[in-house]
Amino acid sequence: MSPVSSDGSNGTPRSKLRGLVRRVLGRPPVTSTAFDQPPKFDKWTDPIAPAVASSPPGPTVVMLIDCRDQVNLGANALVEGLIAILSRSLPNATILPIPSHWLIEAEFLHTFVNDGVDLRQPRVEFPYVCDQFETVADDWMAGRGGPDVGQYLDRFAAADLVVVNGEGSLYRRNQSAVRELFLAWFCKTRLGVPTMFVNGSSHLTDVDPVLPPMVRKTFAALDAVAVREPPSYRNLRHYAPDVDVKYFPDSAFVFTPSHARETPTAQKIRDEIGPGPHFYFDPSPMPMDDRAGASSALHRMISALKGVVPRAVFVSTGPGDDYIERTARETGSVFVRIYDYREWMSLIRDARFLVTGRYHNVIMAAIMGIPSITFASASHKVHGACEMLEGLAGSPYDPTNLRPHLQSIEDQARSYLLNRDRLAIPLQDVCARRRAEAVGVGQLAADVIGQRAAKGLVEDSKAVGD
Repeated sequence: MSPVSSDGSNGTPRSKLRGLVRRVLGRPPVTSTAFDQPPKFDKWTDPIAPAVASSPPGPTVVMLIDCRDQVNLGANALVEGLIAILSRSLPNATILPIPSHWLIEAEFLHTFVNDGVDLRQPRVEFPYVCDQFETVADDWMAGRGGPDVGQYLDRFAAADLVVVNGEGSLYRRNQSAVRELFLAWFCKTRLGVPTMFVNGSSHLTDVDPVLPPMVRKTFAALDAVAVREPPSYRNLRHYAPDVDVKYFPDSAFVFTPSHARETPTAQKIRDEIGPGPHFYFDPSPMPMDDRAGASSALHRMISALKGVVPRAVFVSTGPGDDYIERTARETGSVFVRIYDYREWMSLIRDARFLVTGRYHNVIMAAIMGIPSITFASASHKVHGACEMLEGLAGSPYDPTNLRPHLQSIEDQARSYLLNRDRLAIPLQDVCARRRAEAVGVGQLAADVIGQRAAKGLVEDSKAVGD
């Protein structure tokens, strides 16, 4: 382990990593400033300046999977919440983001900002099964990891801490999960950089079980592992019982009603909705019976709910939701697109209730004191949101099997209509409790950096003694 560096880097072995990068990439020696400012690959890699400047500079945190490049209300809220939490606990830290589109399958780039135009993915080798971690890492260390491997190595060389934002969720054969697990393991075991996984969901199963061995291998090596809802905690305790996993509520809980933003776009949507009581509907990622005509389960549900509150607003909070526009027309409802979570917070506070299968939309509505009727998602994360809200949002319905539950959904809506104002304070109170817990991720990061700094000081004193 390297002694404390002379550049105020809290004892991390930057000089050793910089030397490695020069050897791997065949570069001549460069100054430390060049490595503190990694070469741009696209605008989504710009450093996030410290909340408080310091001299010498504070630590550098590489944030793996920055979701601000996504057209997704929830993903944007989650990552901005995480940035706020890290900046609060590490106010003089510079955050170097690695955007989520670097790790996603190329065929999904069209769902990102500007339809994926001008988004570049580093051309690197990744494993696809656990047995390949070592051999792929050997390739990366030997300069054979692909023509753009330096895009990753440059950033890792600047890091005092790597924080993996696990938003993409660990389930099925999720390729971004495979890649983030490999990169986390690589940073810790091959580069010696303190690394933590936070803010993610885990829904490992025995069906097509590619991820469980990767999770066990990676998480056993990391400095800290934390998931964002109770079902994920229980899932990891089952599949990786030897891992010291922690639970901190999702980073979106850090927001308060004061973060709601009234904008010209929000006002335009409000004008389109018009006066009077209304509710919002946002679908689940799971398929629904949305066939054309009044016989579909979705049409029947919306018609029943309009008998409770006469105005329905169909909202797309990401490109995958746009299919509901047809049913909106067929049911005489309003269809809008809302991609800014702050505008969403401003608009949802006017609603009687929300009907949704989107995890973060439930949370953001609760922060504003608005109850939700929920649908299950492709993983157990919506169940987790309901559990974190302590039953105030009920339990998720299966969106693929709505017909047997239409009366229950209507009854829940009537209950919300009668008790909306009485529910607002309990919802906001439980969100305040989750908020106080969520910021613990920041303290966890500060502790990991502090432990590394203390270890570096001890080793430096030993080196002096020798």
